[in-house]
Amino acid sequence: MTANVRLSDQQYHIVQALWVMGDGSAKDVQQHLSGLGLAHTTIGTILTRLEKRGVLTSATRGRERVFRSLISEGDVKRSMVSSLVSTLFKGDSKALLAHLVNEGDIDAVELSEIKALLGRDQE
Repeated sequence: MTANVRLSDQQYHIVQALWVMGDGSAKDVQQHLSGLGLAHTTIGTILTRLEKRGVLTSATRGRERVFRSLISEGDVKRSMVSSLVSTLFKGDSKALLAHLVNEGDIDAVELSEIKALLGRDQE
């Protein structure tokens, strides 16, 4: 399940909580994300839908359903960034980078670090 993993903000926060916790019930996720104010039922619904999509798996522990992610954070980031570049920048990664630089979203220090990363790939 690594291809085309697109998550909404709420879905991403929930899966991210599971990455941190390893696994957890809807109640565990709600406690972990207490600052977001998501209802227990909302979290439960999202967990169930993500399981149906193959993003999560679940098992019964006592009287609770406990969920675990089947995808890595790297897979999600790779898929979502690829989708962003494809959709907004017609597949042109350079256009994304140019946009970030031109909009001031990348400061001089970050730009230096990016140049160092690019230079390292040349070696």
